Amino acid sequence: MQILFYITAFLFSLGQLGRISFFNQQVNFYLYEVILTLSLFILFFKYRFKPIKENWKKFLPIFIFLGILLVSLLVNITKFTQFENLVGLLYLYRLHLYFIYFFYLQYHTQKNKKFSKVIKNGIFIVAVLTIISTLIQYFLYPDLRNLFYLGWDPHLYRTFGVFFDTSIAAAIFGIFLLTVNQPIIKIIYLLLVALSFSRSIYLGLSLTLIYLFIRQKQFIKMGLFLLFFITLIFFIPKPSGEGVNLKRFYSIASRAEDYRQGIDLWKKKPVLGYGYNRIRYIKNSDSVHSGAAFSSSFLTILVSSGILGLLSFIWTLWSLSKSNKIAPILLIFLSIISLFDNVLLHPFILFLLFINLSDK
Repeated sequence: MQILFYITAFLFSLGQLGRISFFNQQVNFYLYEVILTLSLFILFFKYRFKPIKENWKKFLPIFIFLGILLVSLLVNITKFTQFENLVGLLYLYRLHLYFIYFFYLQYHTQKNKKFSKVIKNGIFIVAVLTIISTLIQYFLYPDLRNLFYLGWDPHLYRTFGVFFDTSIAAAIFGIFLLTVNQPIIKIIYLLLVALSFSRSIYLGLSLTLIYLFIRQKQFIKMGLFLLFFITLIFFIPKPSGEGVNLKRFYSIASRAEDYRQGIDLWKKKPVLGYGYNRIRYIKNSDSVHSGAAFSSSFLTILVSSGILGLLSFIWTLWSLSKSNKIAPILLIFLSIISLFDNVLLHPFILFLLFINLSDK
């Protein structure tokens, strides 16, 4: 398991370079997910259904949430083509995969105390590799406009690393900043967050750290952080392009329109929605990537599975916040930015979240 976890961590650090796509990018998976699945099979043969039984009461909201997503998918099955149903089923399978992996990894860590160090080492390896790849990207490949034809946003002079998306990349930077204890690495990640020019991440990270400082009654540190972060944002280089303009309005307008479209669709199916990951087939969007979701994880769940899905999703996040000491901090951070970007449901974020929550 140790070797498999390290291989998974390394392949994860490849980001979008490790992605394999089919059917015009409607179906995607990552190389690290192959090893993750293999690890899950090994853990299943070792522990059978014990992790599921142990987590049934502890994380009951998760089972209810996944059950509602399945029911939502089945209820609307006749209204979509076989291919569209297959795509929705595959992405629902992926979501189940991550939650089940969390159950088994957490159980394995409880039974093997030494594996906690393996998880910490794996997170540290990914953190260092992500710094290296992002710095290389920022200085040698600052322009993503040449991949616009593949559906990626035309980011320019922003840190997107190997993840090709500033919101996802900055969320990953924020996770490492909040979880890795080395001061130098924290400072580097704060710089990478600033260079992402993602205002939702700025807001989410600031509010999360303010909450953390207030809870620890470290008011001087809170003031110093805010002063340093605001100064950093003011002085970081802004060569050219609308993306580095923090006063840009077009993204706010596009999100507002995205929210309006999502709410209008939800009103037509308010209880159980249209089914998980069928949004690409009902949303008016030409984007290969953003067309599969809305500009919020919560809105995506609302449209996909209705009000029942959204309530069970929020309940799920609440139950996960009790996993360990870092859980509430990570979930506050990810929940805030997921109001503006579809972050919480992204496989990269789910993987990092669950391996952090698996370690006591």
